Amino acid sequence: MIRNLHPVFRGCLGDALASIVFSVGGLNKVNAVYDASKQYTGLAFVNDMLDKLGIIRKYENYEVLDNFKEGPFITVSNHPYGHIDGILAISAVAAKRRDYKMMVNWMLSQIDTMDEHFIGVNPYAKDNKMKSLKSSVGGVKQCLEHLRNGHPLGLFPAGGVSSPHLDRTEDREWQPPVLKLVKKAKVPVIPVFISGNNSWFYRFLGFIDWRIRTVRLLHETVNKRGKTIHVRFGKPIPVEEQSRYDDIKEFGEFLKARTYAMKRKRQTFFLRR
Repeated sequence: MIRNLHPVFRGCLGDALASIVFSVGGLNKVNAVYDASKQYTGLAFVNDMLDKLGIIRKYENYEVLDNFKEGPFITVSNHPYGHIDGILAISAVAAKRRDYKMMVNWMLSQIDTMDEHFIGVNPYAKDNKMKSLKSSVGGVKQCLEHLRNGHPLGLFPAGGVSSPHLDRTEDREWQPPVLKLVKKAKVPVIPVFISGNNSWFYRFLGFIDWRIRTVRLLHETVNKRGKTIHVRFGKPIPVEEQSRYDDIKEFGEFLKARTYAMKRKRQTFFLRR
């Protein structure tokens, strides 16, 4: 996968450089997970990878999705782990709606085996600000077109992994560009809460510098073996209720609060391993 990111990782010298990056950044472990399941694509790839990682998924209030067998909707989720969050969401939602796609960053969009469930947005396209803007705008347009064609879409409005605080781990303020997309779409929104957080070491690094913490992120993708993660689906928010919030900041606070309200919630669940 890394060879698709930049030409510097191709050729003899590129292989050596890629090997170093694999080891330091944890890409070697992630690549091993990918190689073990790459014979599959889409939902089959996602489930096989999670199963091989030994991650136990408990879906709570899962029957909410039975009311959306057709037509567009948006899921908004907290972002406690990183890459694994999108994979968990696809595993849950795409099992009910195979046309479910997620807006993802440039790194995750490199996983070709999951391409059918991704709409990639690359803010770093060739380090050119104008091209970056076009890439982001193009991704938003694809998201809106996907919804207008009657399909569901998944979003992580924080735009980054949850940050550690002294007493909790929580998303930063949900970002206006994503919230504006939700407002413009005018479709039902289903809040989804993903339980848990990354390792204490990852959270400790966050108190030092977010860039140092980011280096550790790929390790956090593969250290969840045997972990039980609850994916909780909340009550759908109709367009009429969304329209009460004209201020984007208040709208974001409302959606985030509805999502985090499920943090301690316990309901009957569907177990997937």
